[in-house]
Amino acid sequence: MKAYLKLGLAGLVAVMMGLSAPLMAHEGELGTLPEEGTTVQGSPEEIGIYFDGAMRITQFDVTGPQGRVRLVDVPGNEPTEDYRVAPADELAPGTYQVRWRGLARDGHMMSGGFSFSVED
Repeated sequence: MKAYLKLGLAGLVAVMMGLSAPLMAHEGELGTLPEEGTTVQGSPEEIGIYFDGAMRITQFDVTGPQGRVRLVDVPGNEPTEDYRVAPADELAPGTYQVRWRGLARDGHMMSGGFSFSVED
């Protein structure tokens, strides 16, 4: 009888954990623009990131061979699933690093980054 009780209790715990997992999940990065690790021909018109839930981006920095890239068309501070900016000037050939920080809907700080390269 004790074995059935233990098995039933273990099953109940497993079901409860399975149901609560989506509630504890954070927004995740779905993709980037340009795609992570790719080489693009010419300067991209936009640089961005996509999430599977609304994220309030608090920092978005792009650096390359000539240092920090000046960005324009920077969105406001509203939560978004699609965050895009434009380089103020044409990007020179080389490798670029993007670093971002944001606040997820559940209040947790998230961060990440990606890189891409530009060719003539």
